[in-house]
Amino acid sequence: VATRPPHQWRELPHCYQGTSWRGVTLDEFAACPHNLAANRQTRMMSDLALVGCYNTSYMSASERNRVMLASAKRNLAAMAFFALTEYQKMGQYVFEETFNLRFAVPFEQHNSTLSGMTLSKLRPDQIDTIKRLNALDIELYEFAQELMNKRFEKLRSRDAQFAERFAHLGEL
Repeated sequence: VATRPPHQWRELPHCYQGTSWRGVTLDEFAACPHNLAANRQTRMMSDLALVGCYNTSYMSASERNRVMLASAKRNLAAMAFFALTEYQKMGQYVFEETFNLRFAVPFEQHNSTLSGMTLSKLRPDQIDTIKRLNALDIELYEFAQELMNKRFEKLRSRDAQFAERFAHLGEL
């Protein structure tokens, strides 16, 4: 497990004045070279010990990114179950079939999000910056979509009662 001694957290340079990010613009937030939000999902899903935890001199940035992404994909594939919020019904079916459990209530799909509303207000260059800063997370998400679809299709192909089951998820 990769951990940092408390003094190293204090040594991480701040990209803002004051005690918090309050008042920092998106452009300032994105420009911060020490911002741990970039590729956060990949970092959280990977074994950071493989890349020297937070020691950026352990290997080149490109090698570090390659190793982290491969590790995150491996760890995701090793999970018995995961789902994506955009696919609630599919996730419920995969969960129920994987663990032979039934939910008494169907999962609800809400496609309108705060981030969707925010996205419409961003400039094209801001969107490009966010995509660049999160390229590993985008690739991990695409991998997760493919893996989830494969798992769903595999379970579906084995389920002779699929149409009936899928139509009545959340009904005991």
